[in-house]
Amino acid sequence: MWPKINSKEYDIICVGDLCADLIIPYGQAKSAIDNIKHDPTNINEQKVSFRSGGSVGNTAKVLGKLKQNPIFITNVGNDRVGQFLKQEMENNNVNMHFSITTDSGSIVCIAVLDHSGDRTMFTWIPPWSALDHYTSDSFPKELYKKPAIVFSSGMSLTNNIESGNALLDFFKGMKENQSILVFDLNIRAESYGYQTGRRQLFEQVLEYTDIILGSGIEEFGQITGKINMKEAVESMAGKDRCIIARDGGNPVLVQEGYTQTTVETEPVTPVNTVGAGDTFDAAFLMALREGHNIRDCVAFANRIAGYMISREEHLAIPDNIHDMVPTE
Repeated sequence: MWPKINSKEYDIICVGDLCADLIIPYGQAKSAIDNIKHDPTNINEQKVSFRSGGSVGNTAKVLGKLKQNPIFITNVGNDRVGQFLKQEMENNNVNMHFSITTDSGSIVCIAVLDHSGDRTMFTWIPPWSALDHYTSDSFPKELYKKPAIVFSSGMSLTNNIESGNALLDFFKGMKENQSILVFDLNIRAESYGYQTGRRQLFEQVLEYTDIILGSGIEEFGQITGKINMKEAVESMAGKDRCIIARDGGNPVLVQEGYTQTTVETEPVTPVNTVGAGDTFDAAFLMALREGHNIRDCVAFANRIAGYMISREEHLAIPDNIHDMVPTE
């Protein structure tokens, strides 16, 4: 359904959150303590790790590692953490020219990992920090001059309605110049709620979105009120809309217009799932930019995400990336 585009001339513009991730291996630490109780010589030291993060921040970073040189529009904290985050992005081929340094400090997302490596996320906003705030000045006129692939996520739509409306206006303006708008639901209701104002922002942004990405019934159910993934995705279908619904190791649901198919995931053993969806999004955007059809974009994204979650390294991508790109 989706028309193939010769879009290597398109920039990929990412709009959204950049924060520090504090990774706490609670499950492994608990196991290490239990092991010591049975054998005092069996010491398996566990460490908290600190690195760049954020839903869109991770996607932009992986796009940079994939040599896509994305433009990233975000707020950068005015502290040492903010300096670290900006440098991390630039070191990974991310264009930070349009990002601004704010008067506030940086936000920290705390990921607590259980025994299986699954994580529960907590967003910590110190008293000297603030959530991203966008205005019309966040999106200079030069960005509207040519079509692009524009990517954002639900983490950009907090309860700050003024900021959300600025992002919505950017989506509207880019839609008018034939840009492709891609949005990952990433609702995170446990952090930001999903009350009337935020819900309305989601509905308005999705109205302009060409390709919707998301994970699990916990996201698609909140949007649609459905408790079944297939039905939830079908209820969001539209003539010129694509929906990509991930569901852990289960096949990915692909809704193109009013036709629904599935694409198998990679048979890997998960080692590290932090950033898996963000890595999927980045690989999907890369394949889309290169003009592949939606199902091939999903298959490629599954391969790259499968590689990532089977490695300890943060946001790992394979060296032979171009051997994994879909071929006609």
